Amino acid sequence: MKLRKEQIAGGNYQYTRHPFSHFVESMKRMDVHHIELYAASPHLYVDDYTPGTVGGQQKLLREAGITVCCLTAEQCLYPVSAAIDDPIVRERSLRYYEKALELAAAFESPYMQMISGSGLIGSDPGEDWKRSADGIARLMKTAERVGVTIVLEADRTCTVKDTPDQLKMIKEIGSDRLSGMIDTNAIYHAGEDFEESVKLLGPHLRHLHFIDLKPDGGCLVPGSGILPMKEYLDVLGKYGYEGYLTPELWGFRYQECADEAMQQSLDFCRGCLDD
Repeated sequence: MKLRKEQIAGGNYQYTRHPFSHFVESMKRMDVHHIELYAASPHLYVDDYTPGTVGGQQKLLREAGITVCCLTAEQCLYPVSAAIDDPIVRERSLRYYEKALELAAAFESPYMQMISGSGLIGSDPGEDWKRSADGIARLMKTAERVGVTIVLEADRTCTVKDTPDQLKMIKEIGSDRLSGMIDTNAIYHAGEDFEESVKLLGPHLRHLHFIDLKPDGGCLVPGSGILPMKEYLDVLGKYGYEGYLTPELWGFRYQECADEAMQQSLDFCRGCLDD
């Protein structure tokens, strides 16, 4: 079984120096019908919007025939953590995620991505995990109410560091509205085998960040780094992956050549699926 080209989603990560309308027009021109919506300024910073004030973006997407397959709120550049022991920061973080879930529902997105957060260096890992788990359990109430599933991403800087941690948290929470996802960079840095992670997550694998890397940096156009990206696509096809994958070109590297980077990413993925 092979992946379908329709499973390759666009993303506005590298478009944050462009108007949102430019991004939408680019996706339409590149024949992309599904996007992962990176909710960050200037396009859609979560705290600046409510479900009732996103009509402009919704109209542009609808007219272009584009749907949102996942909403990913910015949670790395800003102080957002469900695991932090500062009660003020943690409470603000949880409200931020609750609002992001509302936004995901407003865009009719089935998924909202999040990371588990972390404590400070030297904090008790067990207590960090407990705060994170308690926070995610609270978010389930909103997720279940609005009908959006949280896809939890592992990151070596967080309490949920790798695929076994993902499964542990998913089982601990025990909600159908919590599932998992894979980031190819995170898999590499965790020292995990991609195929083993796909097998381990099994039916909990709902979304995927598909990006390359080099030893001195990541979030690269697929095929421009050291990761065996074509083999990864073959693995996903082998296990019947039915979700979307996004070239998550996060950061500043491609801001001045956003269209070119997206086109190169699409060409690589589509070319692999043609083989």
